[in-house]
Amino acid sequence: MQPQTSSDASASTPEVLGTTALYRSLALPVFAPTFIMSACQSSVMLLIPLYALELGASPGIAAIIFAIRGLGNMLIDVPAGYAASKLGDKFTMVIGISMMIATAFAASFTQSAMLLSFIAFMFGAAMAIWLLARLTFISETIAVVQRGKAVSTMAGLQRFGGLAGPVSTGIIATTFNFEVAFLCIAAFALVALVLTLFFVRKNVTVDNPESPHLLRIIPHILSNHRHTFLTAGIAVSCCTLLRAGRQLLIPLWGESIGLGTNEIGYIVGCAAAVDMTMFPLAGYLMDNKGRRPALMLCLAFLSLALLLIPFGNSFIALLACAMLAGFGNGIGSGINMTMGADFAPSAIRGEFLGVWRLMSDAGSFTGPLIIGYIASSFMLAAAFPVSSAFGLVGMGLVIFGVKETRQSKSE
Repeated sequence: MQPQTSSDASASTPEVLGTTALYRSLALPVFAPTFIMSACQSSVMLLIPLYALELGASPGIAAIIFAIRGLGNMLIDVPAGYAASKLGDKFTMVIGISMMIATAFAASFTQSAMLLSFIAFMFGAAMAIWLLARLTFISETIAVVQRGKAVSTMAGLQRFGGLAGPVSTGIIATTFNFEVAFLCIAAFALVALVLTLFFVRKNVTVDNPESPHLLRIIPHILSNHRHTFLTAGIAVSCCTLLRAGRQLLIPLWGESIGLGTNEIGYIVGCAAAVDMTMFPLAGYLMDNKGRRPALMLCLAFLSLALLLIPFGNSFIALLACAMLAGFGNGIGSGINMTMGADFAPSAIRGEFLGVWRLMSDAGSFTGPLIIGYIASSFMLAAAFPVSSAFGLVGMGLVIFGVKETRQSKSE
């Protein structure tokens, strides 16, 4: 059974399905491509810096090339949202996946670090287009009362894909070479393209004559939805900053207390395992208790875990804190996307979600920069309470400024 769709985004209300029917309806058009594209993205994040080093780039240049991928993600967020509204969610998803295929194919023939930097940008742009169009599709086709379950499941599958991708492509790159690994990414993305073409049945567009021009989207959205972005938007940015900080600070602290690479890898792996198993609880929490409690719990556990890390100087202590952070991150699976979809007005849904994702990505991009500056200017231990403070800011905004967007079945 396929969720109800309409060529007019505001003309119909999506049907509330049973849980099994909901998952069945999204399995092939959304969930399977989500897992595949997440595996492709995480594989690219592993291969890009390593391939840059093989091509003769210095570690500093390799880091810049890797950062360019994130820049491509940020810069394309808003155009991707505009495209999803004007061209349709299915067509925009096809564009994003096709770009992933073409870029991975091009990367397999690249022999220049400079050209690889352009390819890294295109990888980021491809994922931004895919993610935005997929979120627009979910927003249009799934009832608000079930949106938490749908989005948290997507987030959980992204985490599984994020684990499976680097493992498989790492083995392929070691057994064969980087060129073959990039070709395998293109082949996996081709499977996602076929699933999207055949199982996403309608191309939903929004024909709104009052929709802002592409160059005016950001000021228009921020002006008309000022309160939402100054409260919920900043809270979500704080959440993404904490998440990015967790990924950076745990390995750095492990190295600073003398743990080996294998021990740090085990800690990160255990935290990821806890994180991946939490998405069913996250979906239940968002749809039955509310978006605000889910976001507050996510911020609270992440902040607490980061605050406690400097007080432990052993493998066990860091493992416990890392798993607590994994629990906090997992309990917020899909919260950013769900809240964005809830707040997005139907007439300019794509444009709104593009600006929403831009704020979220900005938190991921600036988080490591802030933490790196604090660690280098003062000491590593000082970065932990500062990171936790962002979580407290986010919680304060949620408590005093963010309205609850969850709906009951009767509503």
